[in-house]
Amino acid sequence: MYNIIKDVINKDEYKLEDTLYKINKLWVENNLTEEERDELVSLARTNANPNNSYAENTIQIGNLWEYYQQLDTRLSLLENGQGAEPPLEEEWPEFVQPTGAHNAYKSGDKVIFAFKKYICQMDGCVWNPLVYPSAWELVEE
Repeated sequence: MYNIIKDVINKDEYKLEDTLYKINKLWVENNLTEEERDELVSLARTNANPNNSYAENTIQIGNLWEYYQQLDTRLSLLENGQGAEPPLEEEWPEFVQPTGAHNAYKSGDKVIFAFKKYICQMDGCVWNPLVYPSAWELVEE
């Protein structure tokens, strides 16, 4: 199993979240040693391609529809002379799973994930701090 997973990772056609889940499952089932698991997890994170981890099309369409509705509401308010001031952004917004390159996190972006504050350490990040911890810096308070 180790060689099969390693070949999949080296082909660069995998979703990081799914691959990490499968590696951990094989390890729990005693089909991988701890050393093999650690090596595969590291390799998977190092070779991860953000393009392979975007949400499914239906999720993207749903997010676009929600965004369209928000824009339509804001446009209506502006046409009626209301809402000229843009809303204030939260300094630490909740982590939202990116659906593509247009809303991937970039270096310096701040988020709250699992009740903890994180700062993104890479551009084009589509993974949460649990899936790709080295892409995020935990802010201790």
